[in-house]
Amino acid sequence: MRKILPTLALFLAFSASAQDFSPQCQAEIPFGEPKISKQNVTNICHQAYVLQHDNNAKIPIWVSYVLTPEHTTGCVKRSNAFEADPLLPSDERSTPTDYAKSHYDIGHQANDGDMSWDPTVEKESFLLSNMAPQLPGFNRGIWKQLEDQTRAFAKNRGHALQIYVGPIYNKQDNTIGNGVVVPHAFYKIITDTVTHEVIVTEFKHEPSKADLSSFITSLAQVQKDSGVIFPLPKDAKFSTVMWDSPTKSVRASKGAVCLLQH
Repeated sequence: MRKILPTLALFLAFSASAQDFSPQCQAEIPFGEPKISKQNVTNICHQAYVLQHDNNAKIPIWVSYVLTPEHTTGCVKRSNAFEADPLLPSDERSTPTDYAKSHYDIGHQANDGDMSWDPTVEKESFLLSNMAPQLPGFNRGIWKQLEDQTRAFAKNRGHALQIYVGPIYNKQDNTIGNGVVVPHAFYKIITDTVTHEVIVTEFKHEPSKADLSSFITSLAQVQKDSGVIFPLPKDAKFSTVMWDSPTKSVRASKGAVCLLQH
């Protein structure tokens, strides 16, 4: 038998497990579907985000969605309606019970603040296929800071952003509950769909008070660590610092919009 060239073998490994999303899901992955090598996965498409779920680890491999400037000022109140995703088999999904007394937050990947523009969308953001265990000091600290900053990017730039977000994990990581893996890092990749500027970030799973720009890294590094190949525009321009977008302007706009609605 002839040997397969290493590059071809890698391509086949990543292509073999890919499952095409239905046409209505394509809006949330405008540059194409990320490629993975994991086998036991489920493609999930909700109203405002899509993901591939690792059925062994019981967390998402990646989540993708498009955040528009209009969606940054949604007024739907946080529901905290955490529940198992009914699109997954009961033995391949996490439940709120897995997180009970674990000392970990049920950590959003596509976050509630980006999904508060519609009641159904907001509720779907709490499905546990969109979650991974996160330390409270991380989830409510530097991770929330990045979530707030991302909304500021969309609002102040006036452009839709395409966002990949997810955990980085391996077989050495701990688990909680019934085998839910606790990632050792997280990533977020933000692409301005108009200018094709891109910010690639990776965070160790630990609290931090460092500047957000210090977490900017290369696409190659995140792809190596996550095991995911992320499609981006061919003319992608990678940023080395965070874009200048004050978060207070988004809070003010949201306050004004929501006041008018009540």
